[in-house]
Amino acid sequence: MWEQFGNVMEMVKKVQQYVSQTEEQLKNERIEVTSGDVVKVIINGQQTILGIELNANYLAAENMALLQDILVATINNALMKSRSLHQDAMSNLAKDFNLPSIPGLF
Repeated sequence: MWEQFGNVMEMVKKVQQYVSQTEEQLKNERIEVTSGDVVKVIINGQQTILGIELNANYLAAENMALLQDILVATINNALMKSRSLHQDAMSNLAKDFNLPSIPGLF
């Protein structure tokens, strides 16, 4: 019985190590989302916004409301792509270890 427990603990350590490696890889992933030539958002695989670039041609008072709407939409799109990348990476990790699909596990 203790031998089986040792095997389980070894597998848990291995999974934790792979999760840490995957998280580090996601931290280094770069996703760029643009809204035409108006806004570019750069985000990583851990939903950290790394940069926002605005086209100076649109930085006029009369464009402010439109620019704000485009910026919100672009950031939300970038976050959605980052979450998807993260979820795919964790799903692949679970498949690699033949773990059951448990909602909220990763």
